[in-house]
Amino acid sequence: MDELKVIGKPIRRIDGKVKVTGKAVYSDDVILPRTLIAKVLHARYAHAKILRLDTQKAKDLPGVVAVYTAKDIKFNDKYFRMGATRDTWVLAEDYVRYIGDMVAFVVAEDEEIAEKALKLIEVDYEQLPVVATLTDAEAAEHLARGDKPGNVAMPLVVERGDVEKDFAEATVFVSGKYSFPSLHQLHLEPNSATAVYEMGKLTVYCASQVWFHIREDISAVTGIPEKDIEIKPMDIGGAFGARNDQPLPVFTALLATMVKGTVKMTNSRLEEFLACRPSLGMDIEITMAADSEGNFLSKKTKLLSGFGAYSSDSDAVTAIACLRADNNYRFRSVYIEGTGLYLNHAPTAAYRGFGNPQMHFALEQTIDKLAVKLKMDPTELRMKNFMHAHETTIHGFKPQTNGIAECMNKAKELMKWDEKKKNSVKGKGVGVAALIHCSGSRAGKPEFAGSSAHLRLEGSGALTVLIGECEMGQGAKTVFAQIVAEELGVDPQQVNVIMGDTALTPFSTGTNGSKLTINLGNALLHACKDLKRKLTECLRERIGTGPVIVKDGNIYGEYTGEYVMSLEEASARACYARNGQAFLGVGIFEPKADLGDRTGYGNLAPAYPFGIQMAEVTVYDDGSYTVDKLVSVHDIGKVINSQMAYGQLYGGVMQALGSVTMENLSINNEGIYQANTILEYKPPTILEMPEIEGALVETIDPYGPYGAKCIAEPPIIAIAPAVANAIYDACGLRFEQAPITPALVKKKLMQKQRGANAEEEA
Repeated sequence: MDELKVIGKPIRRIDGKVKVTGKAVYSDDVILPRTLIAKVLHARYAHAKILRLDTQKAKDLPGVVAVYTAKDIKFNDKYFRMGATRDTWVLAEDYVRYIGDMVAFVVAEDEEIAEKALKLIEVDYEQLPVVATLTDAEAAEHLARGDKPGNVAMPLVVERGDVEKDFAEATVFVSGKYSFPSLHQLHLEPNSATAVYEMGKLTVYCASQVWFHIREDISAVTGIPEKDIEIKPMDIGGAFGARNDQPLPVFTALLATMVKGTVKMTNSRLEEFLACRPSLGMDIEITMAADSEGNFLSKKTKLLSGFGAYSSDSDAVTAIACLRADNNYRFRSVYIEGTGLYLNHAPTAAYRGFGNPQMHFALEQTIDKLAVKLKMDPTELRMKNFMHAHETTIHGFKPQTNGIAECMNKAKELMKWDEKKKNSVKGKGVGVAALIHCSGSRAGKPEFAGSSAHLRLEGSGALTVLIGECEMGQGAKTVFAQIVAEELGVDPQQVNVIMGDTALTPFSTGTNGSKLTINLGNALLHACKDLKRKLTECLRERIGTGPVIVKDGNIYGEYTGEYVMSLEEASARACYARNGQAFLGVGIFEPKADLGDRTGYGNLAPAYPFGIQMAEVTVYDDGSYTVDKLVSVHDIGKVINSQMAYGQLYGGVMQALGSVTMENLSINNEGIYQANTILEYKPPTILEMPEIEGALVETIDPYGPYGAKCIAEPPIIAIAPAVANAIYDACGLRFEQAPITPALVKKKLMQKQRGANAEEEA
């Protein structure tokens, strides 16, 4: 590879200045003339029949423009989203099925009037039994939805190889039952949208990960053709998967069409908890079989996942939880039984890692149990069973690069693993967990897996990237500016990147599947090459320069290497020679990836990131414990921007730390989120931040731009099992339920002590 001048360097973010100076424009910053305010009446109960719904008093309130219920919504059952279950609605009709379910819309002249109107709506309910836990849903004594027998939303059964034969040959068995809670993405910016309906056309200002899917949803519930709907992308205050399914922009657009004007909706923080799309809580049971040398033979897995009241991305998340983590290891056979279940709480959806953290929490602890039973170092047991590059995994993955062994060696060095295992200290422990993810998976529409990009060069020399995906804080705009800068030799800060404007950019399935750097980066590389070809042809044929190339922001003779002119001069002369027409480079990338068969078997992505995460903890006699150090080492292919890569690493590690130590929506038996404020939800702050050491392994993947994979999701995946394994190493207690709170640790320590005292007395 030629020496790279921009790629791999800690380039300053091109959108950083507007954000740190407060000049970024977010959805709630949109203020348009004659804007009406919309509010939603949310259900008070997790499961109830609507006996009476009277909106007349609200309609009579001065300043109220309209009040709508389900009977007023023509396409009330057309809000399908991306899930395969197609079980969604706009407003509740005869039943409410979770606290926060939407019962009525109010549109008023201002927010105060809208809030007063909500209080005037009269609803009589007949409460019904609440299905709040996965155990209750599986038992099916009561139904979360009367139209869904057995509470089953999605059954999945997969068997690879001869499981019974391999279990019969095995000599060592370990098992465990694990529970991972539903988590909130907790992005800082609450959802907000403004929609303008004028002369049969809709313009919607909002944040999203999936601009074009939002447009499809709006068309479905309004009946307006997609060609008459334009989505104006706003800056995004975080997402972490939550903006993969966003009802609010869709319903704002619907209300704008119904009142034939401009409508704005903004969630309160409480509404973000009530009507959010949190992650899927999961109960997982695993039994592993191995031989006496520690070779993995087979594994049986039973997984229950909570879809909530209806499916969003829940089916895809469940499938990934069932199938992805296995691919890190050489299993001869596996049996997986995964069941998505309806529950009376908010619908669940995408969360950073997309089901992978839940299964890694279970699998990586089970592997540690096997290491204990075999009296092997858990790092050595994993190294013995890791898959390698160019091998086909149990579910059909075909990674062309795999740096997990290098990751393990580097992580052990940073943690001083061997030294700490040899010189153990009472109450202190270290734990390890491995991870695998996908880069550029076939997420979105089944018709295609790739991405497309446009690069426009104006006569002024201005360079503009046009792409349909979104920047949500991960640094995508800067990555794409770097690619253009590397290929054309310009300053990255001079590259304008427009993302997600449906009137300007190519269609996109959205920002998901860790696909932007690898898929869209490759598409943009092709667009750069296409642009250079068109420009140099024009210079040769119309300006008479002879064969030339674009390099270092200038035009040089292709064979002589002599300076001809600057790129800026060339763009002006070439555009003028074409009567002012700009040059448009078009790039398309179709990854080498399969959609998979009906069992999910196939090469899901062109590349796969790998990693090792470690934790060091101290457990005290009173049950409190501290996470003293976290190590996170990742094979992400070529590093595009070292500063942003480490930023993703640290952010993901801290988000994962919250999931294992404190975060939990705490859904009670009435279907109430007991943690429904940021204070009660308790995300980690800088006060809980331990020492974090990170490292990046560059394997140079053949499919990624410059050899890159991804770093966005992997850092969140295996911290939880690493901490759990470290706690076991410190005190000999296994915690199979997250979050592992000090109260839980204290309870188990007391039980252990009572058991020891009872043995002494006996």
